Amino acid sequence: MNNKNQKRDIELPKENLKQRAYLNSVTSILDYGARILTNFVVTPFLVSGLGSTLFGVWKVLGQFTSYTNLADIKVSQVLKWAVARDRGSISDEELREYVTATFLLLMLILPFLLIAGAVISWYSPQITNVPDEYYATVRITAAILVLALVTNKVFDIFESILRGMNLGFKRMGFRATVFLIGGGLQVAVVLYGYGLIGLALVQVLVNFIIGITIYVIVKKNVPWYGWGRVNIKKSLSFVKTSGWFMGWAGIKMLILNSDKVLLGFLSGPALVTQYVITEYLMRAANGTISNVVHGVIPGIGKLYGSGHYEKLNKAREYIMLLTWIIGGTICTVVILLNESFIHLWIGSNQFAGQTVNILIVLVVFQYMFIQNDSAIINTTLDIKQKVYIGVITVIISIPLALLLVPLYGIVGLCIALLAGRMTMTVGYPWIVKNKIKVFLPLKTYIRPSITLFILWFISYKISTGILLTTWAELLFIGIIATVVIILKIITFGLNTKQRNELWAYFRRIKLLKSE
Repeated sequence: MNNKNQKRDIELPKENLKQRAYLNSVTSILDYGARILTNFVVTPFLVSGLGSTLFGVWKVLGQFTSYTNLADIKVSQVLKWAVARDRGSISDEELREYVTATFLLLMLILPFLLIAGAVISWYSPQITNVPDEYYATVRITAAILVLALVTNKVFDIFESILRGMNLGFKRMGFRATVFLIGGGLQVAVVLYGYGLIGLALVQVLVNFIIGITIYVIVKKNVPWYGWGRVNIKKSLSFVKTSGWFMGWAGIKMLILNSDKVLLGFLSGPALVTQYVITEYLMRAANGTISNVVHGVIPGIGKLYGSGHYEKLNKAREYIMLLTWIIGGTICTVVILLNESFIHLWIGSNQFAGQTVNILIVLVVFQYMFIQNDSAIINTTLDIKQKVYIGVITVIISIPLALLLVPLYGIVGLCIALLAGRMTMTVGYPWIVKNKIKVFLPLKTYIRPSITLFILWFISYKISTGILLTTWAELLFIGIIATVVIILKIITFGLNTKQRNELWAYFRRIKLLKSE
């Protein structure tokens, strides 16, 4: 087997990790940009067509039905990280055994997913706080959303192969197109009065089309793809690793997918609508940065698997640096202009207030850095410590939310999230330090933090005196503010060494685009 593996290493063409990281990031940003654009265009139609209350119900159902994943052992995630780590060191047949093991385990857990989905669908009216006449509609909608989730789960095997092989860029433009078409269908079903059930059916159709598309791309671009022999030992090893990923999935769900459920259950769906609208820009920013990071993660997985810790450390530094610059800039602009944006987009009555706006900025900015180290930890396939820290986060944040949300609404929710996630803010860098022998000293964060605090304070003061009334004004002021803020962050927030490394990084990116 060793000779076979050595032969495989010789025959494989050298992989340009930097170029693929760039292409994967562009693909992810394109996909997410299409999703954000679709939401931007579609949301006013949904709020108008469904009403503030039912729109909040739709958002709560989106989170609540995702709890079906508690019955999922996350074998597709294990497949992705296993392929990313081992694709250069094992034979094609062993990679096919990975696929077979994943598929068999997925088939075993599908009945449990459906049972969990049935239970969730039945209790969804109570969680969403809807009147009795909406019970049947909400249950049917929830059941269809569970079907959409299961459809996505089945096709996720092919997505995992593509991402694990660092070939995510091969689907560039396909998913984005489907998102745009799906958005048009959402508007149509609302305008024609099909309501929540129609929206859920569109979700099933979108997931199915995306899944078929990814399958065709994998068949075309992954030469070794196929079914291998059934390897019981390999399947059991996947189950063991999947157990920790399943545990993390449950914890992550409670950390990330409980805010709207808690807010809707404790304060009503109308407040959920305000929360969703106010957080729109920050959620879009977080998703963009997350997709940039996840575009380079398969390459990072290969660096970790081959023991190149110095290169991995440098990649992490670039990720954190870019997160600080891009995230800090967007946060400052959101503090300055979010009220004007919502006034033009939906209406001022859906803006939850500047205090909530700033708290949402802090919550999302905190999580931007958490998810960077979280993704790096995933590549090691050893997430035991990460799960333990997540448990502590849930123990702190959920009880705090139950206590504070009835009293302070969205403000109480944000405080609970910030407090609970501090364990991740501190704990994840500690785990990464132990894995790749790196830890940024605390003084590294002092200068950027002071710079951002000053910029945020100035933006807050200015925001209290402006309310733009045209999209042209908002676009003009937004562009000017973004340029000025990003220059201030680079000039005053970074030291000379960091600035020089940043310019060198972008010069390399420019060269990659010309290759």
